[in-house]
Amino acid sequence: MTINNDGLYSKALSRIRTEYFPSIQGKTFTSEDVYRFFQIDKKPNSVEAKKSISQVLWNLSHANKKNELEQIGKTYRIIDRTLTVIEWWKALKGDVLSIGFPRGIEDNTSFGFEDSITIYPKDLLVLAGEGNTAKTAWCLNFMIENMDRYPCFYFSSEFNDAKFVDRMSHFNWVNLFKEDGTPKFTLVEQTENWQDKIQPNAINIIDWIYLDDEMWKIRTIMKNIISNLERGLAVVVLQKRSYKSVGEGGEGTKDLASVYLTIRNDKETKKTVLKVEKVKSPRSGVDDLGHVILNPNFREWSFEVVQNGSRFCNITPLDK
Repeated sequence: MTINNDGLYSKALSRIRTEYFPSIQGKTFTSEDVYRFFQIDKKPNSVEAKKSISQVLWNLSHANKKNELEQIGKTYRIIDRTLTVIEWWKALKGDVLSIGFPRGIEDNTSFGFEDSITIYPKDLLVLAGEGNTAKTAWCLNFMIENMDRYPCFYFSSEFNDAKFVDRMSHFNWVNLFKEDGTPKFTLVEQTENWQDKIQPNAINIIDWIYLDDEMWKIRTIMKNIISNLERGLAVVVLQKRSYKSVGEGGEGTKDLASVYLTIRNDKETKKTVLKVEKVKSPRSGVDDLGHVILNPNFREWSFEVVQNGSRFCNITPLDK
């Protein structure tokens, strides 16, 4: 592509690099986006300015062996060649999170995940379930099991203060408050842009992600959630259709998860069943009682939830 006005081209090149590129923060863009940013249509020489900008974008994406931009159709992306080096040698061996899971408070039944699943900082746990399968009960119990271990933030799209007070009044088997009278966890109303609110060093429970007809965006949201974690953990709840094996957002959401659980209502047994679809880091060996730890992948448990979702009970493995 030829350059007709060297002065105008040089000015466009300089301003795109110093003003426009820093403003887009890694997002994709088009030439029209650049025109709007510099308000080209309001300038007397708008036609020549647009030509210069188009020449700059073309040259930055085609003219050099080491291009600054990648062009895909009408869209451009800044090529970032910097490396994010993981200083693995500085990490402590066995640097894992001590995570508790919902359990039978009164009958002492459990899923056994404390012994069979390793949870690391920055992990993502997904709970995908059909409607009315105790997903919220699972999340509230998960939060309670961990609120004395880590800061916990519960992002809800359904609870208001009155509903939450009523729901939590049934958790009379545990003290929900600190000595100063404030809750041991933080309830946050959030119905969109969950990735922006992630607390990097806390347990973040998102109940739930729903995007109407844009479910394909869920994977990107989950990817950004992981990126915003440091030493924390994220738990994401998704809806799942009864005829599908994974939740809204598809298989791509399963790829990102360190732990992927599903819950369904079994039509034959009339029981609620939790299945481990994926665990990236299963444990092996024996537990504290000398029992062999079974790989949790693809295992299933039936369970019941009573007293308005405040108690799990009769957690029973289905592969005995």
